[in-house]
Amino acid sequence: MIRLSQKDPRWGGKTIGKSNSLIKDYGCTITSISMLSDYYKCYQNPGWMAKNLRFLNDLVLWQSVDEKLCFKFVWRFYNHNKELIKEALASPKKSCLLQVYNRHWVVAVRKVPFGYIVADPWIGGNKFYTDSAISGGSIFTI
Repeated sequence: MIRLSQKDPRWGGKTIGKSNSLIKDYGCTITSISMLSDYYKCYQNPGWMAKNLRFLNDLVLWQSVDEKLCFKFVWRFYNHNKELIKEALASPKKSCLLQVYNRHWVVAVRKVPFGYIVADPWIGGNKFYTDSAISGGSIFTI
């Protein structure tokens, strides 16, 4: 799976949906979805996501993933649901975005002791987050 940065100049200055929010500032969710699109072999960059998915202001409407991409939204959860995350990481057909600190979205890569290695769109690479940092997530599948 490709690692992308929401601050990449190719798309960082683009607005999200019809909002005034820029991808470089508020595009962690769509950049994470873009990384998943590479994982599922139907890559679209974050700039494309910002104009083709549906939004409530600058918040992605999860069901719009089903309409525009080759994978499907399954479930949004609002806590550190270890079992859902574990199941998604164990299946090559599933994937999981994690919400950290109730404000930032990343792609779960693997479980490690005391936390997760994730693809973090803020830095454009892998990062470690502790279990206690996880405040929710979303599951996707093909």
